Amino acid sequence: MDLEPHSLDPVIQRTCAECGVELTDEEIQASMEAGDVYLCSVHASEQVPLDQEDEVEE
Repeated sequence: MDLEPHSLDPVIQRTCAECGVELTDEEIQASMEAGDVYLCSVHASEQVPLDQEDEVEE
């Protein structure tokens, strides 16, 4: 019988999905709130929302 408590905490990625650098607490929090991939501040600033992508190409 297993009596230890189990939690279903979300998996928190601690490295950037693009470059692999270790993320700061602020970058992790921002990624969790955005519900997006975990990115460092450099790669997060390079993200362009899909609805604005067409405007940039013009």
